[in-house]
Amino acid sequence: MTYHHGDLREALIEKTLEMIQHHETHLIGFRELARRLDVSRTAPYRHFENVECLLAVVVEEGFQKFVDALKPVVKNGAFSDKARFMEIGVAYINFALEHPAHYQLMFDQRFSQKGAFKEVEILTKEAFELLRQTVAACLGAGASKKESYDIAHLAWASVHGISKLIIDGQWNYMRDRQKFIRHSCERLLTLI
Repeated sequence: MTYHHGDLREALIEKTLEMIQHHETHLIGFRELARRLDVSRTAPYRHFENVECLLAVVVEEGFQKFVDALKPVVKNGAFSDKARFMEIGVAYINFALEHPAHYQLMFDQRFSQKGAFKEVEILTKEAFELLRQTVAACLGAGASKKESYDIAHLAWASVHGISKLIIDGQWNYMRDRQKFIRHSCERLLTLI
């Protein structure tokens, strides 16, 4: 993709995602982005203070898409609490597989530092809270908030691990990926 007089900010984001997708994350810098988009070396600075700010915007965009993917599942009144819990897991993994570049960067340690990236922090908490509230509904009124957090963290870790292994090509031999994803998320029901 070569930039042709338009939205350079969006072109920088798209080129960044493309580089992540092609395992070129280590090459991401304003000089390289400018070269690939055929703009001056200083042009990216008109939109982002530095590369970290550009990457933070990509992370924010990823988390917003992630939250947007989870909300319809949580709000779907046709699901029982346990079915909703399972479907959140399926939605989580499918989001990761549909947006692997965003997903990789979303969980980069740089962006999880408390107070460093406020919007990322807000969206991360919102996504987790959707899961935790669903867990709490499954457990019922007698369960403690700590128990709902513990189970939500375990479920999150499970679907995160599955997502990462599939994205990284560790399970390319799988014949029916969606069947495996659904079955794995059904097994998570044993947590509740």
